Amino acid sequence: MPQTVNGQNTPENASKSVQRVYRPGQRQQERMRRLARRRKRNRIIAASVAAFVLIALGITGSILFENYKAQQALIASQHAATATAHANATASVIAHATATEITKNCFVTPGAPAVPSVYSDSATPKSGPTTAPAISGKVVTLKNGLKYVDIKTGSGPAAQKGSKITVNYTGWLATTCQKFDSSYDSHPDQTGQSQPPQPLTLTLGEGQVIEGWDQGLIGVKAGGIRRLYIPSALGYGPQGNGPIPGNTNLIFDVQIVSVK
Repeated sequence: MPQTVNGQNTPENASKSVQRVYRPGQRQQERMRRLARRRKRNRIIAASVAAFVLIALGITGSILFENYKAQQALIASQHAATATAHANATASVIAHATATEITKNCFVTPGAPAVPSVYSDSATPKSGPTTAPAISGKVVTLKNGLKYVDIKTGSGPAAQKGSKITVNYTGWLATTCQKFDSSYDSHPDQTGQSQPPQPLTLTLGEGQVIEGWDQGLIGVKAGGIRRLYIPSALGYGPQGNGPIPGNTNLIFDVQIVSVK
């Protein structure tokens, strides 16, 4: 008979034998699937957290950057406002100082005569005026700040660069309007002896005199009188000269004796 010992080949025993073989494998597969799902879920959660952190960092960084830009813009605006205020204040001081100086040194005075009495006749003044006589007239201003007014026009050929001219003059400090030199006055020589007044002869444009004269006397004619307003840079600059302090603007009345 086809029976086996202990019933090992019976259908019931065969079924039980199959269950014992495949059940452990199925549980292992289920466990692997669960682990795979858990790992996938963890990856999704980690990716989501990382994305959230990156977004949060990006938003925070953007806010901080915008705040930084706003602060820098505010600082720049404050600096610009401060610089503008300083510039305006400086310009105001300079304008006020210039206006005060022009008024004080009487370079031109509205309502004053065109030719002051000291120059009204042909006689040579006996001495240079202590303060600049008040005059009125058309002011010519050059780009370098040099100014002049023709008190008298004169006649004959106009002086040019290279012209030899003979002049009398009086110079005043622009800040005080006080005389510092005049060819109408007697001068002590090197020995201390007093020398009589005498005009000055020079050639224009050769550096024999200050630059304000070399430029400011172009165009003068014999018999004319020109008033010059000479900025310090065209005069004696920061070093000054004798009674002239450094960085001092000057005024000269120059009477033209001859032009050659």
